[in-house]
Amino acid sequence: MAVIHMKSSHRLLSVLLCILTGCVFASTEPLIEPSTTATPIIAKQTVATSEVARHTAELKPYQARYHTKAMGLGMTLKRSLSSESGIYTLKNTGKIFVVGISEQAHFTVEAGVIQGIDFVYKLTGIVKRRREVQFDPEQGVIRSLKKTAWTEHSWQPEILDRLSQQEALRLALMNAEAPPKLLEFTVIDGARVRTRQLEWVANEKLATEVGELDTVHYRQIREDAENRASDIWLATDFDYLMVRTRHIEDGSPIEITLIDAVLDDSAVIGRTW
Repeated sequence: MAVIHMKSSHRLLSVLLCILTGCVFASTEPLIEPSTTATPIIAKQTVATSEVARHTAELKPYQARYHTKAMGLGMTLKRSLSSESGIYTLKNTGKIFVVGISEQAHFTVEAGVIQGIDFVYKLTGIVKRRREVQFDPEQGVIRSLKKTAWTEHSWQPEILDRLSQQEALRLALMNAEAPPKLLEFTVIDGARVRTRQLEWVANEKLATEVGELDTVHYRQIREDAENRASDIWLATDFDYLMVRTRHIEDGSPIEITLIDAVLDDSAVIGRTW
């Protein structure tokens, strides 16, 4: 029975941290091309410099806790963003039984665009795994480790690791006058470098443990949308902090919801009735 719990907790952590970090929005599945019947507004990591100059959004430090339950197991996940001397550190951690996952990304922000420095993923417990991404603009390369194999790619300023992708999503929304109809990000994970797309669903009011929040709802564009769905809600009044994510695969949902958060030393508090 203990072995079963260990395997279940390992699988749960892997899926949950994947959702929390945004790698659900950076999966290796092919994506549907956006409809040609309308002209969508596209916000990319390489957002126009003139637009950034008008808004000059800055990422503020925060700490947030999230709750989830799946496969009969519940757990709390923690995320934090801090900065020192212009370098940002984004962390995710989760632990259940003796299985733990930690992820950390360092990056800078230049003209409203995230420039990666490095990314490290560690899985500990009965199975140990490690992933890394090293950005080296001086040498013109990006090195990526997955399944004990390093690959090397030509450096491009718009490429993100799977963790800092979440902050790029927030920055794109903070720098836009209105939520774009379509968002695009280029993400590296091992040997793969793929462009991912999120489409705007709606602006929604969401009941949370901190009160009712105004959110913007996005969904990943997928080719296999009948079997898989990945959605994210972000708080419009709190610098688009992640409030909820939901991933459904073959009818089985996993949802992560906000417990509490502190943004720039102020508690995130919604409306109460």
